[in-house]
Amino acid sequence: MNPRRALALLAAPLAALAADGPEPAFDELDPRELHNLGTRRLAAGDLAGSEEALRAALGRNRDALRPGSLHNLGHVRFGKGRASLGGRTEGDPAELSLARSYIEAADADISDMTDMIEHLDRMKAEGRKPDYVPAVAALSSGIDTHRTMRKESIPAAEQASAKRAGVAAAWLRSVGDFRGAHELDAADDEARANADKVEERLRLLRRENERLREILAEMARKHRELREVILELMKRIPPEERPASGEGEEDDEFGDPREPRLASGPGEAKPGEEGRMSEQEARSQLESLQDQFGRRMPAAGQGQPGRGRPAERKGRDY
Repeated sequence: MNPRRALALLAAPLAALAADGPEPAFDELDPRELHNLGTRRLAAGDLAGSEEALRAALGRNRDALRPGSLHNLGHVRFGKGRASLGGRTEGDPAELSLARSYIEAADADISDMTDMIEHLDRMKAEGRKPDYVPAVAALSSGIDTHRTMRKESIPAAEQASAKRAGVAAAWLRSVGDFRGAHELDAADDEARANADKVEERLRLLRRENERLREILAEMARKHRELREVILELMKRIPPEERPASGEGEEDDEFGDPREPRLASGPGEAKPGEEGRMSEQEARSQLESLQDQFGRRMPAAGQGQPGRGRPAERKGRDY
């Protein structure tokens, strides 16, 4: 269906009403004046104001005005949904494409890191010293994708789905308004035609949102799988070789393991008691002391603290 034609079929002639001076309060207006005010606001593009006035007119229970008020409310609610979609009568397909791109990015990182896990295990089995640079590059890319999915792509897809659900709710009410107008006035064929057109748009939007929800579920699954592979690869890379946390990056499950953490929560030392380090904290402090007293540090680009990720990355750009 041609969107332009669909919109033209949804357009209804509106009364040409002029406003003289400031608009009075609703309680000063009779039902017909409220109806006319709502129609005038609709013609001016004030959808929220039009809905307010038309609902007030319907609340006055003037039977002769109900068909026209319901007809115009159908336009208001369809228009509000369309405005939420940026003036479109369907969702933005770029939102679905972007969500899919992160699934593909996660797949690529999972594949790269799985290859590195197999490589490091093979080197260990053969008794050879591994080169950690490619593994660190794959790990850095995987961590970046994991964090981006958690903080940006998954929330953005959830918001896109919620937006479509809100539009669907508005269009469902629009269909009800147009159907109600036609039931009260069987001669209003335009209201019936409008209801059919909005109903078709509503079905398409719901199917689109179903696809987006399926993509969201796949993103969540890939996000969990990505985390599992990251943790497996981290087990095979010595702490001093792992990539440092990005500057300004909040501490999370993939934070720099070389930085000891203060005790907190249930294990926190109480006044008068001796605080105890966890095994990981003790190991981290020991390695830190070894660094200070002459242990050979990794070369530049091999996970040196503060240098960020290596210049050469196996990961893909998206």
